[in-house]
Amino acid sequence: MVSLETLTPFQDKPIEPRQFQLISLRSFTVAMYICHFEWIFGLEYGSFPYNSELNTMLVSNDIREYLEEGSLIFIPTAGVMEKAYDMMIYNDNRSREPDERKRFEEFGTGPWEYTILPGRWDRKTKKIRSLPPLFNRSPDGNLTPFPFEDCDYDALPRFTSFVHPLIVIMLNRINMPNNHPASMAIQEKLIAPLKKVLRKWPQWQHNRFLPMPNTKFKREYDAGQKIICHCTFCSKNGSSTSTASSPELADTCTDDAEEVEEESRMEEYKELSRIANERIAVWRGCLEGVVFIHGDVEHDGILDRYGQECTDAADKVMLRQEEERAKREKLAAKLQGDFPLNKKSRLS
Repeated sequence: MVSLETLTPFQDKPIEPRQFQLISLRSFTVAMYICHFEWIFGLEYGSFPYNSELNTMLVSNDIREYLEEGSLIFIPTAGVMEKAYDMMIYNDNRSREPDERKRFEEFGTGPWEYTILPGRWDRKTKKIRSLPPLFNRSPDGNLTPFPFEDCDYDALPRFTSFVHPLIVIMLNRINMPNNHPASMAIQEKLIAPLKKVLRKWPQWQHNRFLPMPNTKFKREYDAGQKIICHCTFCSKNGSSTSTASSPELADTCTDDAEEVEEESRMEEYKELSRIANERIAVWRGCLEGVVFIHGDVEHDGILDRYGQECTDAADKVMLRQEEERAKREKLAAKLQGDFPLNKKSRLS
């Protein structure tokens, strides 16, 4: 057994342990998967354990970037992944009620075993991509190399951790690994079971915690907070509200739908602005460190320029989205004129 705290690409540099959050709330990519995860793995809406030990672990600061980008991955055992697959298939049944799902807690409390291997391989050369040679540093300072390219399944490094295997599976869904080219045993015991789960990851866009729009069915389910959905159906019908008080939805667009869509765009703009402000704060801290060393450095102008660039970038993103939306509406209107519908569309 090894530890991600002691892996390093350096032979003469002290190791600095750092906290690693597998799934971060700040990631735009995570937002695409989190509602799927909560539904198929039996969590309440909005209850993903971001700050729990189920989602955080100590790792060597030198390998943290490789874990974040998927160049270095770790995979649960085949038995755990088979259980995850069964839970996903059961919970993702279209007619399943929220309270009928198998629960996240059924996986127990850990610790769980994981196998470490590279996640990126060159298909032509069959060499590892974007990952330097790694060493494990023992408490007495000795270094043990890990030659992944020539490593068979039994020789791969392993560790145990309280991070949850379902969350590890989601991390691998975000950073989809390549096939391991060297060993059939690695394929059969690690890659194939993982990809069996990932291939069944839901593709639906509508939030399953809400009933589908334009239906008479009203699901009596209260997750303790407002449940929202920004899929096309809900945006058109203005149904991004809690199901506990949802009325029967109308068949056509209303002014409320336009307000919901505008609110969604404003929320996205606020998120872009938040990121811009965070980057400005980081730059300010770096530049203040320079000023501390060189007292005569003028940096206010640089900060202003950075701030202006960030604001412009956010504005341009929103402008492009508005232009794209206008183009699509114009094209849709033209197509509808060329091919008149015999029956009024429920989404028009």
